[in-house]
Amino acid sequence: MRCVRMGSSATPISLEEGRPVSAGKSSFYQEPPSALGTRSSRKREGDLRRSPPGRIERQRGDGGSNLRARNRGGYVMVLFAMLLFGIMAMAALVIDIGFARLAQRQMQSAVDSAALEGLRGQGIVAFADRQSNAEDFIAWHFDDDLDAASGDDGLAGDGGAFGAGPLVNFSGGAGDPSIHASQWMTVDPDNAVYKPVMRRGDETPGEFRVSIQRGGDLDDDAVLFAQGPSVPYLFARGSLISRQLIGAGITVRASSIADAMPAVKVGLPVLDSDGDLVYPGAVAIGFTRTDWNSGGANPFIVDTPRTVVGQSVVTAGMASILPDGYAAIFEDVSGVDRVIGFGLVSGGVPIATSPPSVATGNAVNRLSEVWADLDPAFRDDLLSRAAAIRNGLYVAAPKALR
Repeated sequence: MRCVRMGSSATPISLEEGRPVSAGKSSFYQEPPSALGTRSSRKREGDLRRSPPGRIERQRGDGGSNLRARNRGGYVMVLFAMLLFGIMAMAALVIDIGFARLAQRQMQSAVDSAALEGLRGQGIVAFADRQSNAEDFIAWHFDDDLDAASGDDGLAGDGGAFGAGPLVNFSGGAGDPSIHASQWMTVDPDNAVYKPVMRRGDETPGEFRVSIQRGGDLDDDAVLFAQGPSVPYLFARGSLISRQLIGAGITVRASSIADAMPAVKVGLPVLDSDGDLVYPGAVAIGFTRTDWNSGGANPFIVDTPRTVVGQSVVTAGMASILPDGYAAIFEDVSGVDRVIGFGLVSGGVPIATSPPSVATGNAVNRLSEVWADLDPAFRDDLLSRAAAIRNGLYVAAPKALR
């Protein structure tokens, strides 16, 4: 039991109430049981109450380990500021590069279709008209209703516009303009996306090249080409990416070349409801390869129109009138006359001039189901004979996509 002397006399107190009690000539103060052995605990509690809020640390002291609080407020803001550059770099990777990739795919789709359309009709349609047709395909690709004259109000009139990526203007800024810091970003509602304005180059017989690019050096070797501003960096401006790269933006290119390939299969003539010819097709006329290469002066009548390379040919005398369409060019192959290619007849005259004619439609250069049943060596023989045809019928096919 712990007692404390109170003045000159000590009076014991009850353990339950903490009151003084008589114990001889001296008076004592008896602490209640709840207070026994708790001074160090009260000291620790007082230390905690007097300490500022924050992280609690363990500190050695009298009577064992004490808990002591230390203020660490504001550390989250410091960590966030340090991580912000990395967050902006990740956003640049996802959003900025995503914008560039989307723009490239839109541009690639446009040049692919324009190149095929530009080559289609070579030897039949004037070069300037084929350029105009290709330009129309590009304009339609970046329009909401395939009518560039009506404007572009977005899908179903819901706003927005079709284009090859965004157009953003930056102005102002803090400090050296070359660091592109704290700039204002504005978007013109009437010119929010890039719509290529095509320029014309020189003709290259047998192929048609179209190129669209944003940023970089001008590619003016194509038959049709366009160059616009680079795709801007948006979120990358808040990262540690080189400021020169930020100012230059992202260079995006799309180029496509359509090449003239020999036709290996043609269809029958396509007529409209009035019986007028829409697309020419196979006619019951044939020429030997030697005769066709000499100008096609001796046409034969064929029992039925031939439509696929490799088919046998049965002639029925000489032809005096030549209908417009695709005539079979044949040659003796192992004792049988077989189709090795096709030639265009227009205006009653075989078109065997250079550059070779490229079909406007109803002809393909893909191998048909007939080829699957032919011996590989026999197919190679037919293809080698087809390559010897001068200025036969060709079709437009993709040559290079990049």
